Amino acid sequence: MAIKTFRLRLTLMYTVVVVLIFFASDFVIQVQFKNKRYESVDRELLREATTEFSQEIDPTRIKNNEEIIKRVGDEYYQIINRRGEVRISSLNNNYLWPVNRDLLVKAFNGGPQFDTVSYKGENYRVLYMALNEDNILSIGDSLKDVEEEVAALSRLSLIFFPFILAITSVMSWFLAGRALSPMVQIKSLAEQIRHGRLDRRIDVGVKGKEIDDLVKIFNEMLDGIQNSMEAQKRFTSDVSHEIRSPLTSLRGSIEVALRKKRATEEYEELLRNNLSDIIRLSRIADDLLFLAKADNNILELKKHWFDVNQLLKNIIERVRYDGLSIVEKYEENLEVYGDSSILEQAFTNLINNAIKYIHRGGTVTITTEKEDDSIKVTISDSGIGIPEDEIPHIFERFYRVDKERSRKMGGTGLGLAITQWIVNAHRGQILVKSTIGSGSDFIVILPKTQD
Repeated sequence: MAIKTFRLRLTLMYTVVVVLIFFASDFVIQVQFKNKRYESVDRELLREATTEFSQEIDPTRIKNNEEIIKRVGDEYYQIINRRGEVRISSLNNNYLWPVNRDLLVKAFNGGPQFDTVSYKGENYRVLYMALNEDNILSIGDSLKDVEEEVAALSRLSLIFFPFILAITSVMSWFLAGRALSPMVQIKSLAEQIRHGRLDRRIDVGVKGKEIDDLVKIFNEMLDGIQNSMEAQKRFTSDVSHEIRSPLTSLRGSIEVALRKKRATEEYEELLRNNLSDIIRLSRIADDLLFLAKADNNILELKKHWFDVNQLLKNIIERVRYDGLSIVEKYEENLEVYGDSSILEQAFTNLINNAIKYIHRGGTVTITTEKEDDSIKVTISDSGIGIPEDEIPHIFERFYRVDKERSRKMGGTGLGLAITQWIVNAHRGQILVKSTIGSGSDFIVILPKTQD
């Protein structure tokens, strides 16, 4: 059956981890306890062997085990020669204890050796110790008590396990709930956002770096969504207004023209006015199409090396600037790697903008210069200037400083937004400096090197 809630999954994960740690710890404790008890038995066997057999024994002089029995009691013992033959044993000859020949050799060469053997269904700890150059004493003790103690420790662990499991499950459920509380708040907030409450934000206090970072990112994402939604509403409203205005003008003029017959000159004037509105609608459509492609990353840049000075000269030759003075100050041999067609559109927008907002007799100055690894293009005008509080908004879509003047000049309110996108797409930067009554400087900085 699938586990539906993450809290339950987290609880099970915590519980399983604790249970595994419990069994691992229990295993280590039992092994350590068993090893310690074995060491205790080994020390006792060694003490007994060294104490009772401190004097050398001549196996040929011992009869009926009487001397050995006096020394070690009736516990198991054997005396074995170098060939592994049992010389004396406390056991019946038909049930002699198995001899470990490897440990026998080591006992002769390297000191006492210990082994664990099974005899008649019972485990024993066995010591091999050299008595002299020819004989080994093998003495053993039952491990029954040790095994009973280990079994009792294991039973104690099993008795406590259900209590540990229950406590772990409850604590895991509680900790999982605490850990997931920010997620619950995020879920609740997401539900509110789905119903239009974009102004809500998460505040869960200090929950740790990971959760704090997640909440920060989520809140920033909500800020972005809210700003995008508000911008989208403004954009939709502006588009509606910009399109409705020329359409209303077209409809009104056509309706007036159809009310009665008019002279040819009147129809020509009407058509000229209609053509102006149609051109404006066409510009808005082209600009909106450009921004739509840019927003959806389907506008491919066709980059190549070109002379930025020649590009600006070509633009100057095409624009209309009756009654104005255009000053060109070009540093020679300035090439840029980029899409010349859309950069031409960007610079055309800036130059037209400069011409649009200066009075007759004013001056537009275009300067190019090399600056480190970049090329700087400055378009300055002696126009009306831009209020300081308006500068942060001039690159917003449909934003106009002088709305009436811009519309009369045929502006769509999208030129600077398009220009900023083009410059950013070339890894460049556009800056604005302006003083009311003195004019404005639009500075475009483009990297000179290839991507």
